[in-house]
Formats: sequence, C-alpha cells, structure tokens
Amino acid sequence: MSRAEQAALVAYFNTFKLSRQVTAFKDLSDGKALMEVMATIDATHFKSVSNRTPTPTASSSSENWVLRMNTLKRLYRLLLSFPLPPPHATNLSLSNLPEPPFSTIAKASSTSEGSKGLAQICRLCLAVGVWAPGNEKVIGKIQGLRESYMAELMKSIEEVMATLPQEEGGDEGLQSPFGTSPIKQSAEFSPPLSGIRQERDKLLQDNDELKARCEKMIEQVEGLTSSLDEIKGERDDALERLAVARSDPTAAGAGLRTSQTATTAELDRLRTDLGKAEENLAHSENALAKQTHLVTELTKNIEELKEQAAEAVKLRDQVDEFKHAAERLKKSENVIEKYKKKLEDSAGLRREMRNLEEENAQLINTNAALETDLRKAGSSKGLIDSYKSQIETLEKSSREQATQITELKHQLELTRIELDDVSREYERDQSTLEAQEERLREIELGAPPLKRQGSRLSVIGGKTTLDDELGVLDEEGEGKIDTKTDLRLKIRALQRELSDLRAGRPGDSSRLATLETLLADANKSRDRYQSDYLQEHRSLLRLQATMERIRSGHGGDSTQTASAIRERLKEVLEERDELLKQKEALEVAREAVEKELGMAKTDLGLVNKDQKAILASLREGVAQDTVKLEEQIVTLKEQVVSLKEKDHQHLEDIKRLLLEKVDLQSAGIENKERELEKEKEFGDLRASLTSKGLPQETQQQLLSLLSQNTDLSAQVKSLDEKLQKAKSFIKQQDKMFREDHANIESGNFAEASKSYQLQITTLKEDLLKARQKSAAIENRYKLENRLMLSAWHDLGQRTIRDHISSAGLRKVQRPVASSWLGRQRRMQDEATFAR
Repeated sequence: MSRAEQAALVAYFNTFKLSRQVTAFKDLSDGKALMEVMATIDATHFKSVSNRTPTPTASSSSENWVLRMNTLKRLYRLLLSFPLPPPHATNLSLSNLPEPPFSTIAKASSTSEGSKGLAQICRLCLAVGVWAPGNEKVIGKIQGLRESYMAELMKSIEEVMATLPQEEGGDEGLQSPFGTSPIKQSAEFSPPLSGIRQERDKLLQDNDELKARCEKMIEQVEGLTSSLDEIKGERDDALERLAVARSDPTAAGAGLRTSQTATTAELDRLRTDLGKAEENLAHSENALAKQTHLVTELTKNIEELKEQAAEAVKLRDQVDEFKHAAERLKKSENVIEKYKKKLEDSAGLRREMRNLEEENAQLINTNAALETDLRKAGSSKGLIDSYKSQIETLEKSSREQATQITELKHQLELTRIELDDVSREYERDQSTLEAQEERLREIELGAPPLKRQGSRLSVIGGKTTLDDELGVLDEEGEGKIDTKTDLRLKIRALQRELSDLRAGRPGDSSRLATLETLLADANKSRDRYQSDYLQEHRSLLRLQATMERIRSGHGGDSTQTASAIRERLKEVLEERDELLKQKEALEVAREAVEKELGMAKTDLGLVNKDQKAILASLREGVAQDTVKLEEQIVTLKEQVVSLKEKDHQHLEDIKRLLLEKVDLQSAGIENKERELEKEKEFGDLRASLTSKGLPQETQQQLLSLLSQNTDLSAQVKSLDEKLQKAKSFIKQQDKMFREDHANIESGNFAEASKSYQLQITTLKEDLLKARQKSAAIENRYKLENRLMLSAWHDLGQRTIRDHISSAGLRKVQRPVASSWLGRQRRMQDEATFAR
C-alpha cells in the first residue's frame, strides 16, 4: 500500500465529525474512528457496535490489543453483512480476498502485514459508504478533497470492485471484495461458532420484536388507563349529581326519575365496559409478565452466548498462539538438527583448518626461504657476470671448433678425392700386376736372379705404384738373383701388409667416430645448457623488473596503478607467447644442428692423433664445465620455479585486489545512492511533518526512528546475505566432509567425538535456556489470559447488573385499582381479612 493511498484514506475519514482527529494512518488500528464513520453512514446497521461497547473499556481499548482486535472483528462482520443496493452484489461476503490479520493489526499496525490488513478494512468502509443508500453526502465529501486523494480513493474502490464476482456485479462488472466467508474460523471451532452466531442473531431479532410488542402493549395499557380515568371522572360527576338530587328531592324529583333510567343504563354499560377493560388488562398484564420473563431469559441467554463467543474467540486466539508455538518448536527442532549437522561437519572443518594452518606455516617458511634466495640471487650477480664471461669464452671456443670442423670437412673432401685416385690406381695396378705375373713366369724360366736391397719404400707413408716397385726390383736384381719361391713369399708378405693396412683403417675410424660422438654430445649439452641459462637469466631479470614495478605501484588505490598492472599482465602474457615461439624455433635449430653433427661424425673419421688428443682434452674440459653448468642450472631452475610461484601468487593477489577494489567502488556507489534516497525521503518526511504542524522534537524523533529503521533493514539484508553465504559454505563443507568421511583416523575420531560432546553439551545448555525462556513466556501469556478473563468476567457481571437494574427501572408497576368497584372489592377483602 502506498503512502498516497494512506494519506487519501486519512483525509477521507477526517471529513466526518469524529471524537478524535486522525493524524496518522496507524491511528485507525483501534477501530473507533471507523466505527464512528460507519455509524454516521448507517446508524441502524452499525448501532450495535457503539451500543454494546461499554464505556469503561473505551479508554483502555487503545492500550489493550485484544479489545482492539475484537472491535475490528465486529466491524469486519458488520461490513460483510451490510446489504448493498441491487446494481451491486448482495453483500461483501462474496469476495475472494482472505481475512485480514486482526492480531497483527492490533499489535503492530506499522508493519507491512498490519498495514495491508488495515488498508483492506478501510477500503471496505469506503466501498460501503459509497455504495450505501443515501451516498450523496459521502460522494460530496470525496469530491471536496484534492484530485490526488480522489484518484487514490477511486483506485481503492476499483480494487474492491475487482474482487466481486462477475455474475453478481450487474452491468458495471462489480466484484465482491472478499471471496471467503466473513469470518475464517479455525478447523476446531468453525461449526459451533457459526451456529452460535446464527442463534445470537435470531435471539437479537426476537428481542427487538418483543421490545416493540412490549412498547405497543404499554401504549395500549396507557390508553386503557386514560379511558378508565375518563370513565372514573364521569362516574364521579354522576355521583355528585346523584348526591345533589338526593339532597333536593323536590326540585330534582322529576329530573331524577327521567335520568334514573338513563343512568342505570349507562351504569350497566360502564360496568360491562369496565369488566371487559379489567379482563383485557389482566390478559395484557399476564402477557406482559410472560414477555418480560421471556425477555429476561433471552437476555440471560444472550449474555451466556456472549460469554461463549468471547471464550470461543479467546480459545481461537489460544489455538493460534499454540499453533505459532508449535511452529516455533518445530523451527527450533530443525535448528537443533541443523546444529547437530554443523557439529558433525565442524570436526572435518577443524581438521581442514589444522591442515591449512600447517600448509600456511610451510608456505610462510618457503616464502622466507625464497626471500633469502632472492637476496642471495641479488648478491650472486658477480657470479652471474663470471658465468657470462665463461659463456663468452665457451662461445668463442665453439666458434673455433666450428671453423675447425669446416677445415676438417675440406680436408675430408680432399681425402675423398685422393681415395678416388688411389682406387683408380689400384685398378690399374691390378691390370699391370697380371701382366707382370706373366712376365715373372717368363723371367723364372730364363732370367738371372734378382738382387734384394733394403727397400726405402714405405707402403703406408708414400704413394708408390707396382711399376716403381718392379723398377726397384730391377735395380736390386743386378746384385742378387731370387728364386720363384722367394718372390712368392714376398708377394704374400706384401699382401699381408696390405690386408693389415686395410684392416687397420676401420679401427682407427671407429675410434675417431666414438670420440666425435662424445664431442658432439658435449657440444649439444653445452649449447642446451647455454640456451637454458640465458633463458632463465632473462626470465629472472623480467621477474625482478615486474616485482619492482608491482612493489612501486602496489601502495596506491588509484585506477592508474590498476591499469598499469593490467598492461603489465598483458606484457607478461605476450612475453610468454614470444618465449614459446623462440623455444619452438630453437628446437628446430637444434634438430638442424643435430643433423649437421651427424654428418660431421662420418666426416671426422680421418682426424690425426694430435687432433684426437686435443679432442680428449676438450672433452675433459667440457665435461667439467658441463658438471658446473648443470649444478648452476639446477639452482637456477629451482630459483625460476620459486619465482614463477611467487609471480603466480602475486598475480592472484593483484586480481584479488582488483576485484576487491571493484566491489568497494560498487559498494561506495550503492551507499551514495542509498544516502541520496534517504535524504530525499527525509526531505519529503520533513516537508509533510512541517505541513502538518508537528513540533521539532517529534519531527526529530520520527526522523531518527526512520533512520534507525533503514539501518536495521540494511543490517537485516547484510545478515541475510551472510546467512546465504554461510549456508553455501556449510553445504560445500558437508560435501567435502562426506567425501573425506571414509578416511577418518582413530585419533581424529576421538578428537571429533570430544568436540562433538562439548558442542552437544553447549547446545543442550542453549536448549534448556530456550525452554526456560519459552516457559517464562508461556507463564506470562497465561497470566495475561487470566487477567483478561477476569477483566472480561468483571465486565460481563457489570453489564448484567446494569441490564438487570435498567430492566428493574423500566418495569411498569401494576396500577392500584381506583374505580368504585375496585374500592368495593378492596374494602370487602380488607373486611374479610379483618375477620
């Protein structure tokens, strides 16, 4: 319900003449102003409310919520039973709206539920006033209000019209404001209360009819008494005339005779009339006595039914309270079960907290160690410079080796060419050897013996042909002549030497190949270590630069630092992509170098012994350098891993700080908006209060209460959010606990059982305290109910006494017979009594 509608309803009710002016919408919660307004609209239908409301409780009705609730219920019943004209529905009991919460309206009308229920009752009062017969005055009062108030009142009337059924609404489509019955009774007391109400209504109608009949009978008795008085006057006149006639018999003799017949006839007629009147009077007195007795019995029944209805209402309220108490107990049981579940989950949470604390301690120790390593790394810059110089020397040596490899490749080409020449000469020598063997056979048959001198030829060292050797033999043959067998032996020796030389070449080449493979492996490891070292050194320098930038820009909370950190994150990601690309390119280059080295292995088969010694010494130096470099690379890798972890942690911290900054900014904006809305509301409230002419103290109090209300609502929202977060956290922990429940150890189980027992004892203590509080509250409620019952009993006794006293005062006394016959009868009775 809007404030404009509340203001419009207050203005509408203030147009009537009320005993107390309505200043706020909550002043209508006691029902007095609404009763007065409805009594002015239709005094016959709503008179029972004001007549039956005793005066002693009128002053305390605003203080006691039970009395306010009862008055609102009676008003609500009368509104629903009010007969409407034909264009509209028969009454408002055909609506489809629920019954308003009378207890919340009477206790706390400022709440949302209470204000809604009070607005519903006010709308019904407005609709009844507009639709009742003789509604011109009400419509004129509404038209005298402001246009905004008129619009709000029309909206409220349309809401009531929308709740009436279509078939009962006529041409205008009116609908009943309430679809349920006028009074929604509980399941235990609804049938007897409805019968009691019907019987009470019938008795009230019978009481009114009997009162009307009693009034008619009293009027008849008064008419008869007046006619009897007239007859008595006439009789007295006749007796006076008779006395005068008796005193003067001569003068009035003739008149007496003439009038004696008329008077005797008239006396007979009067006697008959008097007898009839006395009989009618006796009958009417009997009927009146019966009616008075019936009225007293009916009043007693009405009072008893009133007490029963009051007790039924009290019982219904007690049933509602007991239902609320049962619901609260159910909620408390659910809360206890939730606490038990939380206790079961808390052991796992404690274990996880211990593990997390241990991990936190380990991380703190590792952080301290990493900081010391960073300091050492800062102090080891000199070593890094020395490593750089060693790397440069190694690069120079690798370049020299590359030049040597190119020279060896050139020599290998030359040796290949020479090998081709030697192979061609060998083939040619084979042909010449066959020719010389034939010649040798011829010489063996007839030639002189050959001479043998110390040969200066060396098959291994120089290049000699078979012709040269044969020429030498020819030269030596002059001094010595060899036989055929000697020549064969020499040929075999030469062949063995040739085979030995041919067999010795592959062994040397294999030895050289192994040396070359070792050299290639050493070069590979050296290149790999150099590339890894350079890469890690560059990443270390970059990480140091990022750490310095983060440390320099971490202090502020401005958007510039946040943007700088974001740019730095982007640069780090780009550098990572570039490093990955460089790594792929280096892998391709490494594969190419491996292929070249594989080709160089085959080409280095003809290296001299001096070069082998150089390679061995180089291998030993490279092995020592590789061992040192491996140690340095291991340390650098460890440093790089630690720095990567630190960088990851710092990035997570930066992201978290950025998120916190965004949350704080959004929270600040929301707080500013709330403060602006609060200022607007306070301004509107101040303007409305100043327009109403309230003093400054009350205005300040209202504003302070409004601010406290807004703060409390904000706190309630925050507590709800925290509760939701706690629920989600508890659910997550429950899942984790159920997953880890199978891995619980015996020691942990003992600790968990101890913690569970402690928590169960604390919860039992809390439960006992809650039960004691609930028992105290129940005792207080019982005491209040007793006081209310005693007050109601005293009030009922007082009303009964008032009714009895008023009935005794209104009781018509039987008139003393003053006629002549009556006096004669009384005189005879007294004479008989005297005898």
